[in-house]
Amino acid sequence: MPTISESQHATKFDPRPTDIIVAVMGMTGSGKSTFISHCMGVDLGIVGHGLQGYTQAVDFYMFPHSESVNVYLVDTPGFDDTNLTDSDVLKAIGTWMGDAYKKDIKLNGIIYLHRITDPRMVGSAKKNLFIFKKLCGPNALKNVTLATTMWEAVSQSDGERREHELLATQEFWGFMRSNGAKVERHYNNRESAMQILSKFFTEEQVVTAMQEELVNGGKQLLDTQAGMELNSEYRKMEEKLKRELQSTVAELKEAQKKKDDESTVMILEECRKQVEDQLAHILQERDQLKVTLAKMIATSTLPIVRAPGSFDDKARRPSNTGNAGQAEAGRPASPYLDPRASGMWQGMEVPARGRAPAPPYQPDEQPIHRCERSPAPSDAGRTPRRRDLLRAMFGIGPRLVVPGQ
Repeated sequence: MPTISESQHATKFDPRPTDIIVAVMGMTGSGKSTFISHCMGVDLGIVGHGLQGYTQAVDFYMFPHSESVNVYLVDTPGFDDTNLTDSDVLKAIGTWMGDAYKKDIKLNGIIYLHRITDPRMVGSAKKNLFIFKKLCGPNALKNVTLATTMWEAVSQSDGERREHELLATQEFWGFMRSNGAKVERHYNNRESAMQILSKFFTEEQVVTAMQEELVNGGKQLLDTQAGMELNSEYRKMEEKLKRELQSTVAELKEAQKKKDDESTVMILEECRKQVEDQLAHILQERDQLKVTLAKMIATSTLPIVRAPGSFDDKARRPSNTGNAGQAEAGRPASPYLDPRASGMWQGMEVPARGRAPAPPYQPDEQPIHRCERSPAPSDAGRTPRRRDLLRAMFGIGPRLVVPGQ
């Protein structure tokens, strides 16, 4: 299997009206990056180890389904990420969803991944799921697929029992399934991944609750249903820390009153400081949710743009200077990896939304087009001239990262 290091390019997220866009979500370690690697048919080098999250921003991966249809997979970070706060994650997802919807770019569906190896739904898994439900809203659930992963790591009986619990419990998957969400098992191979993905190829596009709230409602992130769900988690943590701080301060005063040994007082002082720092951090994270979509877009480096001439934005029609018309404009068409060339479509009937798929071709080079937002603000390794050129090209000043350069 080829790897992304063999040929890599960065590109802006600029889908055509005929293209298929599917977001991949789930908690850290659920297998999002692995799933995307299977769909792409190549080793993208994005597979994390353990619960150390790889995806630190919203990334985009594209491959052609037919001559007129490309498939975009949107890789999102999970909550409880080791490198991002929950507010950072919600802001990243909200920024992408809101900005895309403002540009009339809509999702064909969302895949939510869950480890079947988890004995029960507790803690971070519940938080991820509850925020996800609020983010989607009831009207978008018909375009959601709930997929369990890591079946190879459990016995069939244990897996089926846990799957049944997910479906039988309304607050877990029960409500979503009864409102149109589909349920699948991902068996950690390409065929399984493509079977799950192909179900979205005939789906109508959908608008999530978060997109409606941020764009049409003009709400702050905090006031969206997903934002309120996360804020309720912060409130619980805040109350817990306040009780802990009160208890620690009382112990400290008692120790000072009794003139206990100096080491005990120092330990309690350190405990008090740690709790105060944690409490301040929680309050700061809550404040970060008090932001509008316009401000999130203004401070974002996500390259969600519609390049001048690529589309008629009013009619949302391809123009003769878009990707399909590059040859007419005197520019070579961008080369993309064609999964069909490696046989990944063999034996599969994948509908092309009313169009016959283009015949397979064998390009000399098969680069992966990856669009990545780097979480680091530094422009290390870039000359001012190149940086300014990129910003001028993409309008909103995205930072495009070409891995390996």
